[in-house]
Amino acid sequence: MIVTVPLLNETTERPPPNRIRALKKHLIQALRNLRAAKRPDRLIQRTTEEPTGFAATVLAAGCATCQGHCCKGGGDHAYIDERTMARVRRDNPRLDARAIIGLYLERLAPRSYRGSCLFHGAEGCTLGRALRAELCNAYYCNGLRDFLARAEAADTVQIVAARDGDERRSPVISRAAPVHDRRGSGRKGNVKAGRS
Repeated sequence: MIVTVPLLNETTERPPPNRIRALKKHLIQALRNLRAAKRPDRLIQRTTEEPTGFAATVLAAGCATCQGHCCKGGGDHAYIDERTMARVRRDNPRLDARAIIGLYLERLAPRSYRGSCLFHGAEGCTLGRALRAELCNAYYCNGLRDFLARAEAADTVQIVAARDGDERRSPVISRAAPVHDRRGSGRKGNVKAGRS
């Protein structure tokens, strides 16, 4: 089975200070919105289960080969809102607002993809699933969603990421012997990014 995904062709850069300030301001506002909520416990979204087995291997290869095109929308906010903060506060009851903001700032990618989410580093997302917005944990592009719908019928999969005439391909992934090296190859060289 061939699975087609988008391709991100950007370089990494040190996060500019103005973007870091914008993120910090956004996190503060998300915490204020949470504090103002009448029923903050109702804001907590159901957590999407992390994929396992062959599907997890293919999904990781898909994200690594693409290099995180979907992460571009995360910008200076990473889709984090009061719902994310409600879950983080529930999971870290001893941390005050300053410490929670610190959790995020400590995890900024030292070099993030230009114009993408500040947590989108060369090795993928620098946030663990517990700190990510639920949208980031649950989202898969059309190609990966199509794969998930037909995953049981696939014995081998190859990911093809393409954009503007450029293409990257993953190694062929076999259900019988999943690939442990999830880096793709193509005209631009090896791909190291992906969801973690």
